[in-house]
Amino acid sequence: MFTVPITRDLKEACMCKCFGSTLSGALQWFLNLPHGSIKTFADLVDAFNIQFASSRVFEKTTNDLYKIVQRNREPLRDYLMRFNREKVTITNCDIPIAIEAFIRGLEQESPLYEEMMKYPCRMMDDVQAKAMA
Repeated sequence: MFTVPITRDLKEACMCKCFGSTLSGALQWFLNLPHGSIKTFADLVDAFNIQFASSRVFEKTTNDLYKIVQRNREPLRDYLMRFNREKVTITNCDIPIAIEAFIRGLEQESPLYEEMMKYPCRMMDDVQAKAMA
């Protein structure tokens, strides 16, 4: 669409018309829009965002690591693997928060929890080394 020169007065109409060709699962929604309900491309974008907002994938944050807790009688190795699997999916993971989330997720009766409370770690590598030991 951008390779063909379009006059300014036709640009909005062309963008709206070409929008449908970029859709796959949402094409039926696009075709069922009431006639005359869209005046500008911005209207179309807004309607699309409202319709499909729940389908949007949200980026994970470091705070999501607090949801990962060691299950009852779950081996420490399994908890560590689950935690690391989630941690690597987070861009710009804040390491101090990740360490705190890992510790809070541990069973509080575990020897590792007690050791981590007495001797806190500053690096995730140190946390993993203590967990593996």
